[in-house]
Amino acid sequence: MIGLDIYVSTGEGKPKETDFRTTVYKRELEQVYNLKLKGSRAFYSEVCKRFPTLPFSLRAFEDQGSAKIGQRECTDHNLLIPYFVLSEKAGEFVAHFHTTVAI
Repeated sequence: MIGLDIYVSTGEGKPKETDFRTTVYKRELEQVYNLKLKGSRAFYSEVCKRFPTLPFSLRAFEDQGSAKIGQRECTDHNLLIPYFVLSEKAGEFVAHFHTTVAI
């Protein structure tokens, strides 16, 4: 299987990462790390149950505060892959599509 990331822009086609907070993440399947915080372990176990391979938003969790704390430690140890917010010049739009192709 191959994962394709496709970026489409109404501008010049050179999107850059912004300072906006990222809220969409995907679990990194190959990484293993024993998390230190109890809240982080609870967050990561819920991610593994509810979103084993698909991207998810932090809004999907009931307790937003503990989700943000758990996400921080998971991202620091490469257990989650962030989908950064991209932008171009003012007034231009950028769209990101991710698809998986099985050959």
